[in-house]
Amino acid sequence: MPFFAYGYFVRLPDGHIVPAGHDFSPTLDSKKIGDSLGVRNGTEGIVIGILKGKPAKLSGGYDVFVLVEPRPPQAEGSIAPAPWDFFQTDEGRRLIEILTREPARLVSRPQIQATVGEKKFRAVGKNVYRRPRDESFYDFQVNHLLWALGEEWYQIEMAKLPDERHIILKWRAERNEQLQKYQDPNDPTTLVRAPVTGGIRALQVLSDDLYQLTHAIDPPKKILARLRDIGQFQGARYEILTASLFARCGFEITFIEDSSKRNPEFIAHKDGERIAIEAKSRHRAGVLNVQGVYQENARAEIKTLYERAIGQNPGDCPFLIFIDVNLPLTPGVPPLEKEWVVEAVQAFDYREQEGRQNTDTALILTNFGWHFSREEGAPPGENFVARVEHPRYAIREKTWELLARALSEYGKVADEEERNNRV
Repeated sequence: MPFFAYGYFVRLPDGHIVPAGHDFSPTLDSKKIGDSLGVRNGTEGIVIGILKGKPAKLSGGYDVFVLVEPRPPQAEGSIAPAPWDFFQTDEGRRLIEILTREPARLVSRPQIQATVGEKKFRAVGKNVYRRPRDESFYDFQVNHLLWALGEEWYQIEMAKLPDERHIILKWRAERNEQLQKYQDPNDPTTLVRAPVTGGIRALQVLSDDLYQLTHAIDPPKKILARLRDIGQFQGARYEILTASLFARCGFEITFIEDSSKRNPEFIAHKDGERIAIEAKSRHRAGVLNVQGVYQENARAEIKTLYERAIGQNPGDCPFLIFIDVNLPLTPGVPPLEKEWVVEAVQAFDYREQEGRQNTDTALILTNFGWHFSREEGAPPGENFVARVEHPRYAIREKTWELLARALSEYGKVADEEERNNRV
């Protein structure tokens, strides 16, 4: 039997609305306006408003939002005042408008958490985690990534010299150093806010990608095993990135693990639309634990990766090729003047010159090279989309709009609970 989450909120005499707990019910109609929730500490809680659907979900991931007004207990034998619906007032309609505003960014599922005493319970996919009440959402996401990689892997890596550890643990060490740098020495228990460095951004965004994906599906064990292996880390990391983008756009993800023939990484399904996705990431010497010395002014070398990716086309649906160029970010250079974008356009032109048809639907280039810098103030990521003019299998324009938004927001990690509390 399914159970629905009820979130309870109290409207204080000064008009402020504050959370007051939650419970579960087998139906969506166990509470109605005018119901009494009982008397506590000399005050009776009366239901003055109920929301369901999107406003309730955006208020904290609940199925039902129950608004309660504290009143003096009703004297025995007296006539109770007529019920009133707060959400039929101008103030109530304004609150609905606030709750249904476009979220700060696309997410695969709303955050689900509840505070009970000194503990906070956080749900991710099928799992519920019992955590310290004051643990931040960002700390939780990093911990969730480490749990997915496993205690055995962690202990083996930590036994190595710092310079020999997995890149994820190097980023984590960079994050710890930065937080310690900005810690208030007079209050070591207070929440620390520090400027983001490149390594911190790389770690937090990877943690968020895995969190968003796990909220939607169980990530394949094979991809987590590849994430642990520094030799396969970069490819697995980029597959998780692209899959998380489609999860945020509301697609169901099916990874293809059949290695007996050439296949795309995964298929994305939504409302009858089916899209095949192939993801390639450029490996570079001296970058992301790859042996060797990084060469300045390295070319993106898109054509080779593009040609390899085309061979993964299943041939019966739209086919998107994602390529990460893995280069230092250049925020001061206009998009069409970036060298790797020029290379991408040439990759299309080469096929025309050679008389070969573009069998894909689009080439999507990304550059999320935060890991190249430890400086504070990591710039936004970069992307470029080259769509085939008349593809054999087209993608809906609504899907393109969602994907463009997900790409433009990529790298933004926001605590929805904190935002909702501000609202």
